[in-house]
Amino acid sequence: MGATTRMLAAGAAFMLILGLGPSANAPPQKDAERGVRRALIRLNALLASRDMSLLDEFVSSDDAMLIGTTAGEVARGRSAIDTYLQNVFARPETMSFSWREVQVSVRGSTAWLFAEGDRILKGGDVGESREAYRLTGVLELHDGKWTWRQFHGSHPVA
Repeated sequence: MGATTRMLAAGAAFMLILGLGPSANAPPQKDAERGVRRALIRLNALLASRDMSLLDEFVSSDDAMLIGTTAGEVARGRSAIDTYLQNVFARPETMSFSWREVQVSVRGSTAWLFAEGDRILKGGDVGESREAYRLTGVLELHDGKWTWRQFHGSHPVA
């Protein structure tokens, strides 16, 4: 191994040790946080309009997950998420969210968020109902777009 190769390898190792590798290609922190918030807004709009392109908001990976609020609502992989969304969209009511609090953290090309607010159901037999809802999620930056690797919804218990 030549001196130049050794220097490059040492520099790469040093960057990885300091955690600069992933963040070197990441957008500035404020831009990243805005991008993650936009992903949350897109998810809500697509969900409310029953738009199956919501599936494209998830990473194209077998370990992408959408975890709902009831027993058995665990969809792992795009095919299972597709089926889950079809079942949600087949219900007589539409679903959307109203968030009171959203916290976003970003590290390089990975972000995680916590959101707290209400799940809103409209139509069908419910008219309009609201229930407390919490969301945690993990997103990744792919080709300039923040996409969901994990969505985990829950109802807080009083």
